[in-house]
Amino acid sequence: MIRALALLLLSSATASAWVESVEFPWNALPRETWEPRLVWLKEIGITRVALPAGDLARMEELARLLKRLDLEAELEGPMPAALEPYRRSHAGPFADPMPGTSRLSATAQDALPRARRLLSTGKPGLVWADAFDTLGPSGYKAGAVGFSGQERAGALALRRSAQLSRYWGAAMSTLSPAPGAAAKIPSEVLSVQQFASAKGVSFVAAANSGARPWMGDLRAIGPQRRVVNLPAVTIPPHDALWLPVNVPLMAGPLCKDCTAFATVDRLVYATTELTAMEYENGVLAMEFSSPNGGEALLQLSREPSGPYVAGGHPNSADWDEKTKTVRLSIPRGTGRANRVRVALAIEAPDQTAFFDDVHVLLIGEENRLPVKFSSEAIAQRSRLRTVPTFQAAEDAGPDGSKSALQTVYRVQVPASAIPGDWADLSLEADGSRMSHFRPVLLRPVELRFTDAISVRVATSANLPLTPAAIPVNQRGGRDLGIEVRNNAPAIRTFVVRMEADGLEFSPDHIQVTVGASTQREVSFRVFTRGAVSGVHNGRAVVGGDASTETPVRFLVVPPNGAVAYSANGFSFLESAKTRASFLPGRWLEWINKDNGQNAIPAGGNAFAPGAIDIRPDALVVGGQKSIRLQDLESLVPVPKR
Repeated sequence: MIRALALLLLSSATASAWVESVEFPWNALPRETWEPRLVWLKEIGITRVALPAGDLARMEELARLLKRLDLEAELEGPMPAALEPYRRSHAGPFADPMPGTSRLSATAQDALPRARRLLSTGKPGLVWADAFDTLGPSGYKAGAVGFSGQERAGALALRRSAQLSRYWGAAMSTLSPAPGAAAKIPSEVLSVQQFASAKGVSFVAAANSGARPWMGDLRAIGPQRRVVNLPAVTIPPHDALWLPVNVPLMAGPLCKDCTAFATVDRLVYATTELTAMEYENGVLAMEFSSPNGGEALLQLSREPSGPYVAGGHPNSADWDEKTKTVRLSIPRGTGRANRVRVALAIEAPDQTAFFDDVHVLLIGEENRLPVKFSSEAIAQRSRLRTVPTFQAAEDAGPDGSKSALQTVYRVQVPASAIPGDWADLSLEADGSRMSHFRPVLLRPVELRFTDAISVRVATSANLPLTPAAIPVNQRGGRDLGIEVRNNAPAIRTFVVRMEADGLEFSPDHIQVTVGASTQREVSFRVFTRGAVSGVHNGRAVVGGDASTETPVRFLVVPPNGAVAYSANGFSFLESAKTRASFLPGRWLEWINKDNGQNAIPAGGNAFAPGAIDIRPDALVVGGQKSIRLQDLESLVPVPKR
């Protein structure tokens, strides 16, 4: 891998930035998963997707969605004339395909090392495949991320690769191999190579091909050919790390807004992967992918004022006056990608402005953003930069002036905003950014039906029906549980009521008070009152401190006999005791509703091919064969004793 990377970087003087994209199989994904999966890609650092061709109307819908999320796309195949208005040249998402890119499955066991090797082959970019669970004509295929958003092992490789590419990608064309890097104690399973730019920016690529973690010291070459020791590095088995060496603290893609440092100030090294670095309000902040912890060494022209905060907790910074260096302990990261953020106060800034602890903006509402300033003068000169589609105004006095040291901005988030996306907001004064943050966008209130039907399409893959589908006994009715989620940063009170054709609910409505950013469950009783069997469309209506409507379907099941229905591409036969689920050509489930057990093996069994039509109590397969629930009983596999 290291030798191949050397070949790339030797010939990369005119190369463009490395780009990672992800195949987005929209035509094999449930429509309701498009937004959350695209938001997830954006959150991990992916800005480009590859799209298979398909139905033009749905592709236009997807193009509009990509534009709202500010994501690029390339089409796998020729561009239809109907999509020409969506090219980048017309402010749309579609860019020209990048020839020569490589493809890699996110579900491969060695996905991350292979991604690092592909980065070293001279290719202009990488397209990740199999990022998401899919359900198409050929059936279910597992991906790195499940239908409900659960992340599997491959998602970690995708996250790490995207983070590293986002940080180093723009600099790749400036790097070339540099001799001298090695392990302090040589190892047959370890390969080490350093790559540096003409200005001395570099990283050490260390790959462990062994079956056990490698632990030891690495040696790199710094400015003036001085040896830089990287102590106590840990590399997981069959993994690779890119460790920064000699990264100047100067404004650019490797250190955003780093304008207050001397030319000699730099990050000497870090023993875990650096994924972001920025300077703001006198504080140098760095983000790492840190599964095992590590350390960083900074060269500074003056002693930092402190404090040092690592992973949200105060920590010690070891300043050496003789060498003018400060050693920082990097704790083990948390979350899916072992991310950790550290921040070192370099100096007290002349002027500061801070957003006051706001993490969420509510969609469709006016949000209040408190801001604090270090002086009245900077308060008067500051302004808020926000998303163009957001409306923002500032609370001011009768004469238009601001208060001395604080103010409140009122930001209206349009109802068309996409839940889970975020907004880039910043405070500026005299043309310079002083502070920024990225609050997530959420609906004020969300509902989840706790007993909604989901279909098991594989051992670890369940697909909830959308809108939610709730079975109701025609004779006895049922209890209906609803989880009410309050996304506001304050306690709110809501009024929930249910509506559905032919059904009645008790009580008529429920008033519920829910704490900030939490949820509570409420329960209704559903009565059929002689409603016919089959699907009854309904909705949950929320009022009070926020309003929303959530569609729901109620399946009225007769006490004797069965009902047939279809939803989200699946076909069902259901009685009071049993549910059978099908895709064309595949029998997925035979659910015993008393114990919840499925008698069909995970992934389903092959079944009669052909399209499935719905009759009141039967499925018609291929336009000929009618199948009722009792016809299936003799075909159910008998459990082995």
